[in-house]
Amino acid sequence: MVEEQQELVSLQKCLEGIESDSDEQSASDQVGPVRHWKWMKWIAVTSMAFGSIYGFSKCFHQRLVKGTAIDDVTGLYEMPPGAGVNLGGWLVLEDWFFSGSSGSFVMSQGVGQGQCLPPLLPHSDEPWPSEGVLAYRLNATKGKDQTLKIFEAHRREFLADDDLQKIAESGISVIRLPLTWAAFADALAPLSPVYASFDPDEETALVPDPFYVDKIALATIPRKILVDFLHKASKHGLTVIFDLHAFPGGAQDGTYNTVWPNRPVFWSEKTQISKDPADPVPLSTVGRWVVQALIKWVEALDPETQKAVHGLTLMNEPAHTNAWSHFAEEQNVLTWLSETSGDFRTSSLPAANVKLYVNLIETAFSAFEHSAVPWFLQTFTKEEQKTWAVADVHWYVAWSSGDCDGRSVEGGGFHCAAPMPQVKEKLHLCASSASQRLRHLFGDAQVSVTEFSAGTFHKARYACHDSQLLRAFIEEQVTSFRSETASNHFFGRGRCHLVRTLRPVGVSSICSAWKIQNLASNVIQNRAMRTCIFDVGCLAHQ
Repeated sequence: MVEEQQELVSLQKCLEGIESDSDEQSASDQVGPVRHWKWMKWIAVTSMAFGSIYGFSKCFHQRLVKGTAIDDVTGLYEMPPGAGVNLGGWLVLEDWFFSGSSGSFVMSQGVGQGQCLPPLLPHSDEPWPSEGVLAYRLNATKGKDQTLKIFEAHRREFLADDDLQKIAESGISVIRLPLTWAAFADALAPLSPVYASFDPDEETALVPDPFYVDKIALATIPRKILVDFLHKASKHGLTVIFDLHAFPGGAQDGTYNTVWPNRPVFWSEKTQISKDPADPVPLSTVGRWVVQALIKWVEALDPETQKAVHGLTLMNEPAHTNAWSHFAEEQNVLTWLSETSGDFRTSSLPAANVKLYVNLIETAFSAFEHSAVPWFLQTFTKEEQKTWAVADVHWYVAWSSGDCDGRSVEGGGFHCAAPMPQVKEKLHLCASSASQRLRHLFGDAQVSVTEFSAGTFHKARYACHDSQLLRAFIEEQVTSFRSETASNHFFGRGRCHLVRTLRPVGVSSICSAWKIQNLASNVIQNRAMRTCIFDVGCLAHQ
């Protein structure tokens, strides 16, 4: 009993300030705390070929609207065949997912926002900015064994046994699973024995980033987790997209790159670890080793297990923010994508009906339409574009700087309190214009939008929170993209059995923890505290 009380005290630290944020909340915000139950963060993935997005009916929450409590049960959208979810926050960590009430931005700016990593790290002594920094700090303060236990517990408790069944019953059929390079850390064995000192299929080990050796570490991802996940997914009729989200040295400028706030050096530097110190290896070469290891691993799966692999993303958001941060040569980025796409092309995977999602992000290029787009159209043949090569882009109105974003304060593309017809008209114009542009750019190629906004503004406290408005926000995007690209794919993010987005925005002004008295029985009955108590994904992902 004493131990449970100690756990509650620690959890209370993680909850500090979550139940009330009146000092920081905008006076124009009409929506108070929202209580959520589930711990898992979902990303809704929708196929434009078949239907529209829907929210799951089992995520019940209570809102305070103008002081009046109302039951806000997000309604049911019709989920099309081929729809899916992205399990972000499981095997790739972003600090602002775990920011509690102190989080303010959907992407951290300057300092980290991470406050905990449930269930074994209910409170962090200082905010952590990225997964690699967190692992390195934990190793320095708690030791390797406890660090590995913290990561293993998080990964073990993130999904309940019945979650995949519920996903399938909801009409979803595809799961997008982000991974760090640590799932294939043994591919770095040519650099040092440290990357070959463990069983990559069964063991979790702590390995250094090969450039930021004295700053960044990662807990490896045993590939048995991935195989078991494929088996469970297949059992429920689900297929999986493996998405390589983070690379050694940092290939993008974002907290998900595992090295943030350190400068991303994947495209420009060589390893600081090498069997021959006089002959370091370019990090981009090391990244290709990781990609090749993923491809070979999928090829080596037994036929039945391999059928559960829907596709691969060989790098998420390559060189994100490079257009103004200038940490990579654009041609080097495209050359690397050509080489790794070639590795996929010459593998057995295209013939096995595994798709390649070629992610291209506009923030990486000074002239996206004149560099990345023609590169894609020239790199892949017409036949490849129709079969296994998918042009994969992201679209966020939350960062549209007054054009299409919705705010509870002045300055947005629309105001949260505006009449619904006016909001819908604005959203339709924005989404249809974006959809038409994609079709114009990529012609008849398969196009996917693997990340899109259901959060209306990147400053969470000033975003719109009304569920009817957010539903319309999603529907207008889905409808517009489907109308222009009826044979292609449209992805977005969801959370807590409710369709939301990868970067939906809403922190403590819209989500709060269960009160501590409501948690007591939960902690005692479930020592792992799978519910995450303050519902990380909810706090960062309304």
